[in-house]
Amino acid sequence: MTTHWIDLAVGSDTMPAYVAEPAGAPRGGVVVLHEIFGVNDDMQRIANLLAGDGYLAIAPNVFHRTDPDFSATHDDAGFAKGRAAAGAIVFQQVVADMTACGEYLRERLGSQAKVATWGFCFGGSLAFASATLPFVAAAVSFYGGQIANAPGPGRAAMLEMTPHLTAPLFLAFGGRDAYIPAADVERIRTELERHGKAFEAHVYADEDHGFFRHGPDGNDGSRAVWPLVRAFLAAALEPEHAGT
Repeated sequence: MTTHWIDLAVGSDTMPAYVAEPAGAPRGGVVVLHEIFGVNDDMQRIANLLAGDGYLAIAPNVFHRTDPDFSATHDDAGFAKGRAAAGAIVFQQVVADMTACGEYLRERLGSQAKVATWGFCFGGSLAFASATLPFVAAAVSFYGGQIANAPGPGRAAMLEMTPHLTAPLFLAFGGRDAYIPAADVERIRTELERHGKAFEAHVYADEDHGFFRHGPDGNDGSRAVWPLVRAFLAAALEPEHAGT
């Protein structure tokens, strides 16, 4: 596995992105969508995990328009900084960011390559929405707090996009997550079922918000969910599964 940073053109802007490349021929591509803390060690660890499993992974800094070097710590100041950056996001600009990542992966892998997204918290909500984009073959959303609830005044919850979803979804939540109560998870299930969308949702009763932050060996929930994510991505992205 090799890793490096690139500057990716998005219209007239330049977006920093962390890239992790597998040792052999990639099985597909994955866009890693960060939490409000940016493309920090946690998100780089996720990209590396994917590369270790054979995928070409790219983790863009979607806060690049306000801070190309964005980084926030896991404390009150970091939360405030991250929430402010997320609050400044214009959704169509993030769509452009994700699309640029998809184009980068397809340029590297070939025009017929399949691409997935995997997002966490803020990025988990973006991953849900990414399932509406034409280049996304599958989306993995971990504890997306803005799926069932609007992020602020004048903004819509991602759940309103449900009729327009075209890619299968993998959803994971912590049962002890105060930010996403069981009633919200049930609303998400109900809406996806009502519209006949392809999805699987998993709730890990003993885990809190951000339970996968330290990777697949961090706790019982992360150990249980990683094999399921691997299977989901393989079914969606590997060439031998094409057309199924």
